[in-house]
Amino acid sequence: MSDFPALPYPWQQELWQGFVQQFSDSRLPHALMLSGSPGLGKRHLATAMAQYVLCQRPVSESACGNCKSCELNRAGTHPDFIQVAPEEPGKAIKVGDVRALTEAQNKTAQQSGYKVVTLMPAEAMNSNAANALLKTLEEPAADTLLILVTDSPSGVLPTIRSRCQLRTMAIPPHEQSLHWLMPLVSGSGHSAAELLALSRGAPLAARDLLQGDALDQRERWASDLCQLTLGQTDTLSVAASWQKGDGRAAVDWFSAWLHDLACWQVGAECARFADIDAGLNATLKAISPNLLHRFQEKLLHSKKLLASGANPNVQLLLEELLMDWGVLLRARG
Repeated sequence: MSDFPALPYPWQQELWQGFVQQFSDSRLPHALMLSGSPGLGKRHLATAMAQYVLCQRPVSESACGNCKSCELNRAGTHPDFIQVAPEEPGKAIKVGDVRALTEAQNKTAQQSGYKVVTLMPAEAMNSNAANALLKTLEEPAADTLLILVTDSPSGVLPTIRSRCQLRTMAIPPHEQSLHWLMPLVSGSGHSAAELLALSRGAPLAARDLLQGDALDQRERWASDLCQLTLGQTDTLSVAASWQKGDGRAAVDWFSAWLHDLACWQVGAECARFADIDAGLNATLKAISPNLLHRFQEKLLHSKKLLASGANPNVQLLLEELLMDWGVLLRARG
């Protein structure tokens, strides 16, 4: 896929065509919210939408790539395209950022067309920023499109969600993802099916597992957790090890691991538990499903806290989660 103009991924075609038709019929809403699991390309789609709306001569359901507006977008200098995001991953979107976009929205478009704002991740807005955005949504400027992107719609104020047209992106059909992913992983030593299973069916997340040491890191997390479960290491050592890497990614991985464990406990096939030794098998099978569900709820709450921009102490959060895992194991059965 070429870098410019951005084009929707195959699994986004239906959503894209609906958007293009709305634009053609002059029925674009003031605000859209793109939601769905990580690794589906929501940010990419928001960029494609912005480029298409700002293009002066769109062709074949995409930006032309040649007009002055496209040239500005290609250079990242389009004055009517505003991107709002945290200063650093995991930080909050602050009220000053939202006030700046509100001020920009109220100005006349410099290219005599739409003004487009993308805000991502929407759940990272702090309370003041969210309230400021709500005021903007209540009094929208003309010829302006605001695109909010979120992995967690429940982390966005209901009053904001209700003023956006929600577009939810589902996990693509397995065969479609395999067809897209296979050429990208050829020669890597890993199959597309294996990577999709590890990424819970999200194609971009599967592709990204081949970057850096992502797969090795997952293996280390699994090894640490299995050793902790069997009493072969301690909570503080594991928490420190996870924090040295990417603590937020470790929490995401732990949540997916627990989901697979719950499925495996009730008889579903799961590759990650297929070849575990007898001692670990017996320990995991003995965990109460009710306790496992309660622990997963706490872990999901921790994920929301990490995504909220509240900037919690990741080391302490990991220590607490892993200590609670030890309590759950002692209470099993």
